[in-house]
Amino acid sequence: MKKRIIQFISLASLVCCSSLANAGKDTEKQLATGNKLHTEHCYKCHTEAVYIRDDRFVKSINALSKQVVRCKDNLGIPWFDEDTDAVVYFLNEKYYKF
Repeated sequence: MKKRIIQFISLASLVCCSSLANAGKDTEKQLATGNKLHTEHCYKCHTEAVYIRDDRFVKSINALSKQVVRCKDNLGIPWFDEDTDAVVYFLNEKYYKF
């Protein structure tokens, strides 16, 4: 019985560590994708000054997400939801820190 418990704990630890390693890669990929998409589509109108000003419009992660979707829709940018999420993730990591 002890042997089975030890095997189970070992397997669970391996799965957990593997998931954490992949999560780190996923967030790095999402950050790189968001940065690329922002540079290609958003930076024309939104330089860094928009994100760091004292009276910025966006005050929460939900408001940031809505604003990115609003801009995407108004400009007709053909992003998938994953692309929009990547831009929100990038902006939050770089500027907002919600």
